[in-house]
Amino acid sequence: MEDAQRTAADFLNGWVQGNYDTMYTLLTVNSQDAFPRADFERQYRETEQALALVADGKSYAFASGLLQGATAQIAYDMSFDSELFGAFTDPERVLQLVHVAEGWRVAWTPGDIIPEFRDGAVLSIVRTRPSRGNIYDRDGEVIADMNGQAVVVTLRTQTYPDDNPEACWEALARVFPARTADQMRTLFGPATGRDFAYEIGQLDIAIFQLERADLERHCALDYSNRPTRRYLAGGLAPHVVGYVGPIPAEQVDAWVARGYPQDAMIGIDGIERAWEESLAGKPGVKLNLVLDGRILRMLAERPATPSQSVYLTLDRDLQEAVQNALRSAFEESSWGTYAPGGSAVALDVNTGQVLAIASYPTFDVEAFNPNSSLPNAKELIQAWANDPRRPTFNRASLGQYPAGSVFKIVTMAAALDSGEFQLNTRYSCRGVWNGTPLGDRTRRDWLRGGHGTITLQQALTGSCNIYFWHIGWTLNGVDPEILPSYARRMGFGAPTGSRDIAESAGNVPDPATYQQLTGLAWTGSNALNAAIGQGDIVVTPLQITNMVAAIANGGRLYEPSLVRQVGIINEPSYVAEPRVHSEFNFQPGVIEGIRAAMCGVTTDISYGTAYFVYKDWGGGAVICGKTGTAETGALPHAWFAAFAGKTADEPEIAVVAMVERSNEGSYVASPIVRRIIEEYYDLSITPWPPWYGGGMPVFETGGQ
Repeated sequence: MEDAQRTAADFLNGWVQGNYDTMYTLLTVNSQDAFPRADFERQYRETEQALALVADGKSYAFASGLLQGATAQIAYDMSFDSELFGAFTDPERVLQLVHVAEGWRVAWTPGDIIPEFRDGAVLSIVRTRPSRGNIYDRDGEVIADMNGQAVVVTLRTQTYPDDNPEACWEALARVFPARTADQMRTLFGPATGRDFAYEIGQLDIAIFQLERADLERHCALDYSNRPTRRYLAGGLAPHVVGYVGPIPAEQVDAWVARGYPQDAMIGIDGIERAWEESLAGKPGVKLNLVLDGRILRMLAERPATPSQSVYLTLDRDLQEAVQNALRSAFEESSWGTYAPGGSAVALDVNTGQVLAIASYPTFDVEAFNPNSSLPNAKELIQAWANDPRRPTFNRASLGQYPAGSVFKIVTMAAALDSGEFQLNTRYSCRGVWNGTPLGDRTRRDWLRGGHGTITLQQALTGSCNIYFWHIGWTLNGVDPEILPSYARRMGFGAPTGSRDIAESAGNVPDPATYQQLTGLAWTGSNALNAAIGQGDIVVTPLQITNMVAAIANGGRLYEPSLVRQVGIINEPSYVAEPRVHSEFNFQPGVIEGIRAAMCGVTTDISYGTAYFVYKDWGGGAVICGKTGTAETGALPHAWFAAFAGKTADEPEIAVVAMVERSNEGSYVASPIVRRIIEEYYDLSITPWPPWYGGGMPVFETGGQ
């Protein structure tokens, strides 16, 4: 018995370790004659693949043994650990051994893989999948649900209406272009005279009604209904919501191992992808042993986990208003004919929640829905792919741009908090800066003749380049790391930390990294460019909005959030709490001074660079902001970054608009932000300004 158990252990250890050569050498000659080496290994591998075993997912434990002359029966329990079913045990198995001249050998049959295989039983996996959870806005307004209906088309192969299977393959391939006619032929036929049924795919009801007559001229078909994903207002926040689609071919095995059927729809982009596990739930799976259609026993089971809905922080009405504001601005302005695109973001300054985020040009996410109700979905997708403006690219979080003068907020913070400047520190801005013998080029302010002798607070309100070059040169002389360190402290040069949206890091140059990247030494000229948000300073609109929100709330830099709650009705499994990324911790008066300067941008008749846009503001809210005109070598990017509240002391919302290669921030971006804030506070909507129609002066009376 000891020798028999040793042979049994060697055989089972070989299985645990995947050493099929060792296992096969321990088989009796009769077993080897009955089961060739390749077939022996294939049966094990196919079974293990069906079980979806994890690495080291097999183990055994001996129970007892029985010795009867030249035969031995070794009882044992076999345990498995499956990605699909979890851990389970198949107990009370028996390994048959025979003693021959060479010693003990295993009298093997397929029943030593699974006992019922000995009689011809097969494994059958039964899946049940919960209906996908919905996506809602912050107030429970539906954005995506499973109330769409698709028609599942099944091909019957016994007969063909026109006795021409080839015509059927061609018709199916036209309507279901994922497969060619040749592929249809290979997979499904031509099995004339044999009544096989093959599920071909599913169609939106409207498309099915258009195509049904032609399909039935060539194919014998059955139909059934299936609920599908539906995107209400398909163009609502498409860059954020994302969409579902078939499992990519190269990922099928991995998803099947998780319990998904091969034809499952999964989240491909956006929230649909990031929250796939919650939205999809976990499919239920049963592993049955079946013989002649009868279930002999259930080997393993994993119950389904219900799907959960995702509630976003987005305000559906505000999101629509922001998207409409961008679209209308582009359509009704002269610059909209040549500006490549733009974006806008609105944040709750006290929580970091994203209330709206939009990128223009946009797209209709419904086109990517495999059961799209859009008859021209494929043409739309191709058009977007070929559009040089990249409609599917999320400019708000992935676009990286020079910041221009909105970055002067950072420079002002560094100047004040470092103690090198005070709010009332005066400097003469005469239009040309001669503060240092750089000799690189003449530096002229955007305002001809300059701003006169002004304070630092007035310099931000008036966006005086001369003053901020003076700051940049001064701080660089004290320590070149001062300004870069404040920029990073205020959220630049790294992602904001949002967990629900893809974003770019931007770039904050400093002497060390600049030399590593360019091979050139950091100079005073680099510091001057950085001080006004030019040179190698690169930011995203989301980063700018987050920084302005922190200025508005007193210095708390949040991680912007897009998901407010996850769960089923009245049973949340996740409730988001505001996540503070860091605190500015500036000296007293710094943030207050910056906020006062920003409020002057819209109210100060002498220096405010956006005063001419807001001089007729009727109240209902207070708007404070900063204009930005970022040089690009061609037409500049237009920025306006603002916060607003019912009073100046209680800001509620931060809003940023950015338009690529258009014109000055005051002329182009500021009116967009004004309209968004009017929508947020339910105020009367101001028509687009007359200069949107053309004839805008460049770098004349507006502000950078």
